[in-house]
Amino acid sequence: MSNDTKTRILNAALKLFNEQGTDTVTTNHIAEAAQMSPGNLYYHYRNKAEIVRALFERIQGEWAANYAMPPATMPSLELMEAMVAGNFDIQARYRFFFRDLTLLLNADPELAAAYRANREQGLGNTKFLINLFIEAGVLKPVGDAEALDDIAQLLWLIGDFWLVFKDTGGSKFGKAESAQGVRVFRRILTPHLKGKSK
Repeated sequence: MSNDTKTRILNAALKLFNEQGTDTVTTNHIAEAAQMSPGNLYYHYRNKAEIVRALFERIQGEWAANYAMPPATMPSLELMEAMVAGNFDIQARYRFFFRDLTLLLNADPELAAAYRANREQGLGNTKFLINLFIEAGVLKPVGDAEALDDIAQLLWLIGDFWLVFKDTGGSKFGKAESAQGVRVFRRILTPHLKGKSK
C-alpha cells in the first residue's frame, strides 16, 4: 500500500511539475492532486526536494534500461539512434527536470551530488558504447583519449539538453523535435562512421 501511495504522489507531482514548473508547485498542491492530506504526504516525503529526488531516481532507472545493450545484439547505427530517441522520450516524460535543472541542483546539494555522479557514470558509459561500436565496425577509431572524451561530451550535451534547447526556442517538444535531435546526433557521428551501418 505504501508503494502505491508513493507512486500516486510521484505521478501527481510529475504532472504538476511538467505543467507549471517546480518553483510554483507546493507540497500542498501535490497532496491535493494526489487526493490526500498534506500530513499523509509528509509521512512518505518530508518535502518537495525529496519528491524531486525520487523522480530523479525514476529517470536514472529509465536511462539505465534505455542504454542497456540487449543480450546477443549486434551494435548498429540503428540501435544507437533508437537509444537516442528513447532518451528524448524520457526527457519528454520528465521535462520539468531538464527545464529546471540548474535551479534544482542549486537548491538541493544532495540532488546535485546524485546528478553529477550519474553524469560521470553516464559519460563513462557513453565512452564504453562508443568503443563497443568501434569494435563492431560501426565507427572508426577516434584516435586518442582526448578525442573520445570530446565526442562523448558533445553527444551527452545533445542528449541532455536538446529538449531544453527546443523548448526555449518556443517549440512544443514532440516527434518531429525528437527526430531532429536524432539527426543532429547522427551528424555529429557522421565523420566517424565506418562504411555503411549494419
